[in-house]
Amino acid sequence: MAIRLIELYHRKGKPGDMEFLLQDVPLLDMWHDRLPEGEVITKILLRSAQIDRVVEVMNSFFGEGQDFRMVILPVEATLPRPGAEEKEAEEEEEEKPGQKKRLSVEELYQKLEGVSRHTGRYLLMTVLASIVASIGLMKDDVAVIIGSMVIAPLLGPYMGLSLSAALADGRLARKALPTIFSGTAVAVAIGLVFGLLLEVDPMGRQIASRSDVSYFYILLALASGVAGAYSITKGVAEAVVGVMVAVALLPPLVATGLLLGDGHPVAGLGAFILFSVNAVCVNLSGVLTFALEGVKPVRWWDEKRAKKAVIISLLVWLLLLGLTVALIYLEQTLIKGRG
Repeated sequence: MAIRLIELYHRKGKPGDMEFLLQDVPLLDMWHDRLPEGEVITKILLRSAQIDRVVEVMNSFFGEGQDFRMVILPVEATLPRPGAEEKEAEEEEEEKPGQKKRLSVEELYQKLEGVSRHTGRYLLMTVLASIVASIGLMKDDVAVIIGSMVIAPLLGPYMGLSLSAALADGRLARKALPTIFSGTAVAVAIGLVFGLLLEVDPMGRQIASRSDVSYFYILLALASGVAGAYSITKGVAEAVVGVMVAVALLPPLVATGLLLGDGHPVAGLGAFILFSVNAVCVNLSGVLTFALEGVKPVRWWDEKRAKKAVIISLLVWLLLLGLTVALIYLEQTLIKGRG
């Protein structure tokens, strides 16, 4: 389990107060420094699984005022190493019902809030990734297409939207949704430009594989979405790259634009259905995984609202999944009718 260092800057609490408030939380160490202006810095060394409890206690003690500032820092290593007593305390904590080995809610929020923002960098990376994907699809080059998936920043906002449901955080959702819509529009537009200017072969292997959708893609997208959300909660960034490749959000969008631009509406519909399947399943599995991992608001009075938001979100995504199944059936019917 990862170790974190909390630096707590405060005026209201005395060192003795901190010791009392956190007496039931298994900490690795705690010490205090006093600043000349009367401020106290409390430094807490602990495992990341305990951060949510510390945040809840500090929010309850200090309230909504500006009397404190908490900074959470990652720790690469610490000496002396955690002893047998600390390990036994950690094992006891893990045996408690609902105790999960994952990043804290605040760490997850900060990470996904950052990648959900609609910024110039996000748009630039989406444009560049879409250009790379267009070339890879038209040249039937798998390596180039995989490269576009890796540099495309589309997965982050979807994970941010899932987290917003788990936390009932409308502000995070309002950041993620415009980012999702703009990324989708940019990818389709780039593909459309290439399709209007150049000749597109709808039977090319890479393009055809993204316009011929089957029900098996639903299972693939659900499994990959769970893997993505799970790896994020555990702080395993390397696994997210594999999810970017498995749940291909960018290439189907670019293929949609390419096929529509060159006058292949049925094949373009198939590519867009593949994107829809991936997008819906990523959100559905993301919300479900965050909920099962115990990701919820730190403040207990927000938990009821979050549970309601999770249920509503799951129902909406299940309804949309049913719609995508109907679209797959319609697309396959159209192809058979043309055949």
